[in-house]
Amino acid sequence: MALKLRLPAIADETEAMAGHYQMLADPFMDFLLDYRPGEPFAAWVERVNGVSLGWHCPDPWLPGEFLFIETDGVVVGRVWLRHSLDAQMAEYEGHLGFVVLPGFRRRGYASQALAMSLARLHKMGIEIAVVTCDSSNEASIALVEGAGATFERMAVSPAMTRRRYLLTTWA
Repeated sequence: MALKLRLPAIADETEAMAGHYQMLADPFMDFLLDYRPGEPFAAWVERVNGVSLGWHCPDPWLPGEFLFIETDGVVVGRVWLRHSLDAQMAEYEGHLGFVVLPGFRRRGYASQALAMSLARLHKMGIEIAVVTCDSSNEASIALVEGAGATFERMAVSPAMTRRRYLLTTWA
């Protein structure tokens, strides 16, 4: 299975919107980052690709990359890589977030996407990535711990409790 990380394209609309609507029931995972109900998909693609390509970064976003996880021409998930972190993101969100759509879980895609994401972060000069996950997300906990992450501490706010990890990146 050849997995790749790539920018969204307008041609992904049907598949991406199906994934987005599928994930709306999950309060912890936003598949299409910042998609606005009723927004033309092409406008969303232009906005997220503009951030990914460094053309613009609207407030309150941080510089980063939104990439689909694709295998055999099928979008199976997405990653969001943050090139830098502010205090809030460093505490509760970290350098990366990812979603593998339910029909594609438990096939190794998350592990491969995590490894590819860490390599991208390393190329950006980030040697230690902050990775967080919801304290009840057993799959994400197993994934990051299986990748060698060091549990640092719990990050607690009135709205959430996250496990905060540090993970060495590599080339």
